[in-house]
Amino acid sequence: MKKRFAIAMLVLLIFGTLPGVAQDRVDLIVLLDSSQSMIPYYNQVVDYVLSQTVREYMRFGDAFHLLSFSDSTQVEIAQVLKTEQDLKSVIARLYLLYPLGKNTDLVTALKNVYQYVADLPESSAKYIVLITDGMHSPAPRSPFAALDAAGVKAEIDRVASDIRAHGWTMRIVRVPFDTNGASTAAGTAGSGTGAAVSGPFSGKEAPSSSPGSGDYLSEVAAAVGTVVTTFDPQNSAATINDTIDLPVIDFPSDMGVKDYAFTIPVEIHNRSSRQISIELTRLLLEDGTDILTAKEFAEAAPGKSTRLILKVKLPGSIPAGATTLSLEPRFGDGLRVSPGISHVKVELKTSPLHVFFRSSFRIIMFIALLVIASAAVLLVVLYVRTLHRKTEEPIVDAMIDSAHSVQVSHSAHVSPYAKQAAEMVAVSAADEAREQAAILAAASGTGQHQRAQLVAPPTHRAAREDALATAQADAHAHERKAAELLQAAQPGESSSQEAKAAAVLGAWQKPGPSRRSLPLAASTQPVQSASVRATVAYEPRIQKPGAARLMLHVADQNPNIGRRNIHAIHAGGKKSIGGGSSDFLIFLLPVPRNIASVYFDGVNATLVPIRPEFFPDLDGPSEECIGKDFRVLTARGKELRIRLDLYEPPVDRINKLLHCLESPGMPGKS
Repeated sequence: MKKRFAIAMLVLLIFGTLPGVAQDRVDLIVLLDSSQSMIPYYNQVVDYVLSQTVREYMRFGDAFHLLSFSDSTQVEIAQVLKTEQDLKSVIARLYLLYPLGKNTDLVTALKNVYQYVADLPESSAKYIVLITDGMHSPAPRSPFAALDAAGVKAEIDRVASDIRAHGWTMRIVRVPFDTNGASTAAGTAGSGTGAAVSGPFSGKEAPSSSPGSGDYLSEVAAAVGTVVTTFDPQNSAATINDTIDLPVIDFPSDMGVKDYAFTIPVEIHNRSSRQISIELTRLLLEDGTDILTAKEFAEAAPGKSTRLILKVKLPGSIPAGATTLSLEPRFGDGLRVSPGISHVKVELKTSPLHVFFRSSFRIIMFIALLVIASAAVLLVVLYVRTLHRKTEEPIVDAMIDSAHSVQVSHSAHVSPYAKQAAEMVAVSAADEAREQAAILAAASGTGQHQRAQLVAPPTHRAAREDALATAQADAHAHERKAAELLQAAQPGESSSQEAKAAAVLGAWQKPGPSRRSLPLAASTQPVQSASVRATVAYEPRIQKPGAARLMLHVADQNPNIGRRNIHAIHAGGKKSIGGGSSDFLIFLLPVPRNIASVYFDGVNATLVPIRPEFFPDLDGPSEECIGKDFRVLTARGKELRIRLDLYEPPVDRINKLLHCLESPGMPGKS
């Protein structure tokens, strides 16, 4: 039993040292010495070929070829292993073999095996295993019987060169023919003297008269580029353990409870003296189904182990419950491992998701429904946001129109003359204040007595500042007084209110301490220095609650774009100006988005340049920007003119136009 185990391990040694190839099919050719000198170990050889070569190394799709040689060469088995029945047929044929040859013609056997392998399909990997005791003792009728040792070596080198030129792999196993278990063969190469003694079934070969008889196994190994593996029955275990390098794969015996998709941890032990690269490409079930979902790669150092995590998905045809999986790993480089097939226990459970996604149609339907649901949710969100904006605009418009209507109805009771006087007072006061401010600014820039570009003394500068402050205060006071008179006017009181307005207007026009004139500067153009275009900082504020509708006008830009450039803005809010997705859109020339922002404080609006390089005329925020023109300079040097105005609905403009036809009549007459 020990001898059979040792022989079985020896075949692993042979095939474990075979280099990896890319072909999937393997043609294994065993060239077996069937001379009488093989009788003592022939049964062990048959068991070795049977139990390991066929059962462990070979796999379905491979082809097994057995050629026996003694006086001549015979093809015993040529079988492609496709089914279990093919395997049983090969095993039955092996047990019918028996060594009966009286001579061993090694040169003829090598030439015949070369010719046989050359006729096999080129797409498969070819491994040749020579099992012999090493003697070359041809019969007298052999064409190589007359060759001496040098001639035999020349023929061996010639056929070995052809084998190596085709890239075939050859391994050699020496089987002792001495019944005492000696591990060396009788005779030496080129000696021409065979030590074997003839006799029926004696385990001895008949003496050969060939001058080239002898042991040429080492010459064959050197010619094909391999080594001779000698099997010593007395110390077989130690010999095998020192040389075997077939990787061993270790699957877990029991995976427990798993779904149909899970992972399998495996260990691969590299018992060779060389580093191996592992590329696991497939993991086959007994019926040939590949359950591996992703390739796995690893490197195994000499004498070390590596770990692979295999991601598998079992087919739905396997019923749920406890089952045993027969797993056959396939490697991309032709690597063979031991054992070739592993058995793993697992208890399968079916999850609802697995049941649902078992059908490809259901998967497609699920993806389609998911896409439709996502699109529907997106459309609902966009619709709600659009609806919110659309419902907000009428409310804001109604509030603004309501406030405007209250103001108009309140002022409708004021006499036209009173309104005219109040407006004259307000306009006159505002113009006078702006005039004084301009005079003071010019004076502060140029100095007194028309001295250009001279700095005024501190006393004069303080006097001018006091005068400017006083003038501005007077202007604001008169404006407030005129507004109070306008608001306080009621029907029947028009005469007194007109008199009061006239008095205020006269008082404003009379010279007084607060109306003293200031010296005019020689130059009213202030000297401007170059400044760096830095980011403008602005802190928004709220003077009173309210809202307004603003409209952006861009010179030469088509205004017929609906309400795209008309927006309501609340006190404390802001809107952006620019291209792209800006609130107020400039599309006449290309400009970036958000080059400026408009803030509303409840009374007036302020334009703040976010990108100052586009506003060459602004050094900071422009307050009371409604009705002002602003120059915008694009990145290519093109100029644009923009203006923000209070939006006046077309209905209001039509009403004003119609009211222009009305005549107020003479006061006090019906």
